Amino acid sequence: MDTVVLMAEEAHSSSEGFPAWGWGLSAFAILVVLLLIVMSFGKGRPHA
Repeated sequence: MDTVVLMAEEAHSSSEGFPAWGWGLSAFAILVVLLLIVMSFGKGRPHA
């Protein structure tokens, strides 16, 4: 049981120095940018 706990703690520790919330924030920012790109495609068509 202790090995599982140690593995879980090691998985959460960042070796690059980039925190987990930073990954989440960057992923959300990429999602918003891609959403804006997709939503911009239908602006020129009247029945889109």
